[in-house]
Amino acid sequence: MSSFLLEIITPKKVSFSDQVEMVTAPTSAGIIGVLSHHVPLFTRLVEGEIKISKANEEIYFAIGGGFMEITKNKVIILVTDAYHAEEINEQEVLAAKKRAEEALAAKPEGAALLEAQSLFKRSVIALKVLHRRRSAIKSNPT
Repeated sequence: MSSFLLEIITPKKVSFSDQVEMVTAPTSAGIIGVLSHHVPLFTRLVEGEIKISKANEEIYFAIGGGFMEITKNKVIILVTDAYHAEEINEQEVLAAKKRAEEALAAKPEGAALLEAQSLFKRSVIALKVLHRRRSAIKSNPT
């Protein structure tokens, strides 16, 4: 399968830069899958999960919102945050999820509601990415 350069960039660092065969990402219109020679596109990304296929390996990232630019042989993803599955601390994420659930149970309004909802969503996404990585390791031990 043909490959292309994928870069995932946050304000703090380049989280990923390598040749890949496919990437799927969450856009404001739904999930998009990108292969080499995809039609050029610029789209908004929402919080979610990025799945990268590379040489019989699947790599997962939890991302914040941002943008994706697709050109003939390169995809640049600019996001607020990007966490590789290996960077995710399950205990910290579970604690954050619990805090969000407690905040939501208090029925907050306005900015407090949005903050609690965002924390809950980010926690669920991080746990999903972490569990996908564990499943991939179990099904393909090396």
